[in-house]
Amino acid sequence: MPTLPPRLQALRSSSVLRYGLTNLLPRSVAILITLIVTPLAISRLGLLEYGVWALATLVPNLVPTPDLGLTNGVVNEVARTHQRDGHLRSERGRLLGLKKLLGLIAIVWLALGAGGLAVYTFAGGASDVAPLKVYTALLLALAIFVVGIPPTLWNKAQLAQERGHEYLAWEGVGKVTSLVASVLVLLLVPNLYLLIIATMLPSVIASLINGWRYQRSELGPAAAGEPSMSLRQIIQQNRAVFSAGKFFVLFQVAFLLGTAMDPFIIKNLLGTRDVAYLTLARRPFEALPLVVTLFSTALWPVFYRLNAANQVGEVKRLLLRIGGGTVLLLALLSGAILLFSGPIYRYLGNGAVNIRVGDLLWIALSISAVTLVIICNNYLNAMHLLRQQAFVQVGAAVTGLVCKVISLRVGGLPAYFATAAVVYFTLALLPSLWLTLQHLQLRQRQAAEGNTSAQS
Repeated sequence: MPTLPPRLQALRSSSVLRYGLTNLLPRSVAILITLIVTPLAISRLGLLEYGVWALATLVPNLVPTPDLGLTNGVVNEVARTHQRDGHLRSERGRLLGLKKLLGLIAIVWLALGAGGLAVYTFAGGASDVAPLKVYTALLLALAIFVVGIPPTLWNKAQLAQERGHEYLAWEGVGKVTSLVASVLVLLLVPNLYLLIIATMLPSVIASLINGWRYQRSELGPAAAGEPSMSLRQIIQQNRAVFSAGKFFVLFQVAFLLGTAMDPFIIKNLLGTRDVAYLTLARRPFEALPLVVTLFSTALWPVFYRLNAANQVGEVKRLLLRIGGGTVLLLALLSGAILLFSGPIYRYLGNGAVNIRVGDLLWIALSISAVTLVIICNNYLNAMHLLRQQAFVQVGAAVTGLVCKVISLRVGGLPAYFATAAVVYFTLALLPSLWLTLQHLQLRQRQAAEGNTSAQS
């Protein structure tokens, strides 16, 4: 029987294809939520309450690395244990300790978030919606979100074992339930708070179910008299995880400063109506990275495994094909959105918002740059080049934040869109590409020198 090429064997054995195909369900339903719920919410709630709902659903982006980078720090550790033992039963106590720690972190985030959101909503700024309504909506979204922090540990453990498709299947169940519940709320009892619950809670419940099932099947039952670890013991056992986790904290803080805060800053400087414009203009473009991000996260453990096996050529071929295909795909899809922007936005905006074509061009550039950076980051994560990533991402985020605030004050939203695209392209994408290519060249030289030494 003919054997598959090494590249295809690597893809098959790493479950990248299963990850990507399973990821189709939650990502496709997310697009359906945009296409169905957005115009319906504008129609049933009005443009201003739609803007508040959009802000509430963005609250998870406001909590910088809610797990303090722990779950991302676990990926390479779990991958190493799984490759050595074929299971994680030896890590039972350690992983359960991390889950306990994540529960405590979630409680702290809820307390801090409640105070921070109060300052944000009641401290002034543009206010075309009652501050109490905004605060209640944001706090409700935060409460639902923090419940889902602990089970993300099992998602990353599954990813490290190249079984990420399992948690994605449950995520898909949650998304489908969210879509059905959101439509029913808007049609039967249109209410801002019920819509937030219908949109966010089903995915959290699905994540909890996946975590419960995974924990029972992978870690096995508790041993008789198994002691419960103290917080100090949990931290001592996970020093390596914390060491890597601090960089993922920086990455998420960079995301907070560079991207997630934008709608909230715009709300305070310009108003809720401009937040509605921003989220509406972005909606079609948020689907552009779909095909790439379906598979890209699953490449992290694949890059790790291939690099550990010194198969640098396979890593390079994967990166080049994915990168080249991404550029072509994004160009085609962006062109289609621009070509049909009139009917697309008349439908999404329910005739209430006129979208400027110039803004769409800058959004297309931003989304394309973000997608390419995602690919680079998965490679850099696997190679443990976290310090270099942190330098690039934090620098781009801080510079971008300052520039975007100035542009909003001087030129409003049109200036913001242009500034955001140019800053991210030059300060985030180009340095990330340079880091990736430089490391690939280094690994190729090392592999060539190793082969030469072995032959001699």
